[in-house]
Order: sequence, then C-alpha cells, then structure tokens
Amino acid sequence: MMSSQIKSSDNVKDLLKILVKKDSSFVQETPGSYSPIVSAYTYNQMVKKDFSMLVTGSTENNQVGRYAALSVDKNEQSFSFSPIIFIPEKKDEEKFRHVFAINASGKLNNNGFFDFSNRKLLRVGGSWTALLVSRYRYEGLSDKTRKSNQEIYELVKDDLIKKIDSEDRLEQLKSKQLDYKEAYHQEVEKIENIVYKNVWTTKLLAWTKLDVGYSEDKLKIVDSINVQNSVMDPMNKSISGGYFSLSGNIYYGSKKGFGIYLNAQLSYSKKTSLSEIFSTVEWNRVRYGSGTNNTVYYDIEEHSVYIANFSTLKQRYKRDISVQVLGFIPFGQSNLIGLDVSYQNKEFITPGSTTFTSNKNIFSLGIMFPLRDKDGKTTINIEPFWRNTSFTNYDEGKDESFWGVKFGVPLNQLF
Repeated sequence: MMSSQIKSSDNVKDLLKILVKKDSSFVQETPGSYSPIVSAYTYNQMVKKDFSMLVTGSTENNQVGRYAALSVDKNEQSFSFSPIIFIPEKKDEEKFRHVFAINASGKLNNNGFFDFSNRKLLRVGGSWTALLVSRYRYEGLSDKTRKSNQEIYELVKDDLIKKIDSEDRLEQLKSKQLDYKEAYHQEVEKIENIVYKNVWTTKLLAWTKLDVGYSEDKLKIVDSINVQNSVMDPMNKSISGGYFSLSGNIYYGSKKGFGIYLNAQLSYSKKTSLSEIFSTVEWNRVRYGSGTNNTVYYDIEEHSVYIANFSTLKQRYKRDISVQVLGFIPFGQSNLIGLDVSYQNKEFITPGSTTFTSNKNIFSLGIMFPLRDKDGKTTINIEPFWRNTSFTNYDEGKDESFWGVKFGVPLNQLF
C-alpha cells in the first residue's frame, strides 16, 4: 500500500515537472511586444473571458457564445437566444479558437408584447464561431522582470509538492482528491493575472461566425384580388426554408480607452413581397345574414392582417447585407464617448410581381454614453439613436425616421 502511494506521488511530481518545463519554454519564445509572457493556459483563459465579454457581457467562460437579447420598436419585436454551446477541448498549448452553438431567434409584429397571434418569424439553427486572431500587446516589461516572473512555475510546483509530502492527515486526504494538473494551471493563472494585470496595452480579436438553419414565417393574408373569399377568414400563409448567414468581426481596444468594433454580414433566406413589412392593417371578419331585401353584415371578430395579391405571393431566396461600426474615444479626464453607425440592405420580392426585387435600406446613427460604477468601471452604454428607413425599386414604400434609446455592453470593458 505504501509502495503504491509513493509511486502515485512520484507520478504527480513528474507531471508537475513536465508542466513547468512546458510553461517555461512557452514564455521563452522570441522577445517582442506580442511574444508570450504568460503560460498558454493563462492566455487561453484570458482570451476566453475577453471574447465572452464582447459577445455576452459576462466574463464567465461557460457563457462564451451563450446569450439572450430583446429589441422592441414601433413596428416589430425581435428576440434571440443561444441556450446550448460546445467548446472543443484543447491541449494546454493550443489556442482557444472554436465555439459551436444551437441558436433560436424570431420577430413578431408589435401589436402587443410578445403577441404570437398575427405574425411570427421563427428561426432555429446552429452556428460555428471561429476566433481567427487574438493578439495582446504589452509594454514596460524588462527582460530581467520577465525572467524573474518565470519563477512562478517552479514556486507553484514546489507548493503543490509540499501538500503531497505533508504528514498532516487532512492534507493527505485532500491531495488524493485533487486534480494536480488543473490545480497547477489555476494557481499559475491566478498569480500571473495579478503580476501582469497592468502591462497589457492593446487587444486585437478577429473572428467569423457561420449560421445555418431552418426558418418559418407565418402570417395572415387577405387576397387583394379576390377579397370576398377572404372575408370570412383571412388566409394563413407559411414561408419556410433554410437560411444561411456569414459574418466577419474585428475588435481593437486600447488601455487608454479607445476601442473600435467592425462587423460585416451576408445572409440568404427565403422571402416574399411581405418579408420586410411588419406593420399590419385591421380587418373585420364579417358574417352574412338574410331575411331582408339587403345583405346584412355582422362584425364578429377583428384581425390584424396583411393585404396582398395571393397569386403573385411567390417565394424566392434573397440576400441581406449589413455593416456596423462602433467606436469609443476618451473624453475629458476619465470619461468616454462613443459612436454607433450601421447600415442594412434587405432584399424582398417587389409587391405585385413574381421576379422583380426591391430593397429596404436601414441607416442608424447613435451616440453612446458609458455609465460607470463606484469603482470607475463602465457597466452599460446608454445610446440615443436616430434611424431612417427607405426603399429602393418600390414606389409605394414610405420613408420614415424616428428617434429611440437602446442599451448595450461597453466595448472598453476588456480593460
């Protein structure tokens, strides 16, 4: 029994020596402002937390790629959430790169809060996020300091070995249940985060996201050509099919407060002439009565419906493109101000035709004001914005503009 314990103890010590050698080799690569100064495990955990902060506003690693969002304006309500994620296991020295997720999203017309009775566009699918670039720059770290800080690995190893060799019975019981590899990495990460907390000056992250899945758009329609057949009950129409979306994203942030985020997206989905119209009209369902010389109409139910020529309501795959730029600049001694500019171009089938394409253009401009907590860290953005909607190749489309306010997670929270 004693021989077995000694052998097990020797195996753990050998494992710890291997981990120390790997980490020491990793941080001794070619010197420079982007060369490694922390262990591969610490670096990966840092990138995960920062990436999670950008996507979800939370530093929890298990939240990377998992999120929920809600947006409401005068014409539509939209929501999205990602309840299931999977991050492939990596070796200690391999960079964190991929996130797989199951996503769901939808849109409703804004007749009532989350009213599913009239119009609903629902999507369910999967996504693949690939982190292509993660480069962190540091300054003010001499070679002497770097070499001194490399003692961290030996010191953590020696501390764990003391626990293994301890004659204290309680420590022996604890050590038997301990995952020494994980314990070593976590202790090194904790110390390196303290030691190097203030040396990072800029952070650059670039990633792509691919979404594929199934969508279904359900709505009620009154046929503008054959109204009498629609009077008793509006027709139910379902537009269903696959969808595809690919986006590219870049984030660059500075310790001084400057930050910029760029996003460009291309997507394809099945659409009709009603795909970009979420405002309905009121339609009274009527019943015919007899017994008099004239037909009598009784209003028995009110619907929110769309009026369209049913014979020309065809389905085609159409594309959407969007571009967004978010930026922060320092303002005053300790304040920031940001700008949010976005443009969307959405294709749909021109109403009354089966082949022509029209476009819905949405331009938005907002000014972001980050709010700070008692410790001086920014917690949330308040953003007054102006949005303009216009149409191309659709004469009946009405241009409109409105002001609103939205809230978001501040980009500079990575520092």
